[in-house]
Amino acid sequence: MTLVRLTFKGKKLEAYKGEPLTAALIRAGYLALGQSRMPGQGQRGTCGAFCFMGVCQECRVIVDGKLAQACRTFVETDMQVLPYDRL
Repeated sequence: MTLVRLTFKGKKLEAYKGEPLTAALIRAGYLALGQSRMPGQGQRGTCGAFCFMGVCQECRVIVDGKLAQACRTFVETDMQVLPYDRL
């Protein structure tokens, strides 16, 4: 596998080209990928990868300016990734 660079929240990371973005972010220590309101409670909470297969929508991020699910997005060279805050 080839190591490539990507950016998450302005910080440079290295990841393996073709691996799921969630794997790269978790390995780099990023478990929380955004913020949302807790259903029925009105409180803020963090969200991140939960099901790892695209069902829960909790790992949504902005990749190169477009909304994407991190678990279904594969690492490419020079990706720009930002949290998707659902507030």
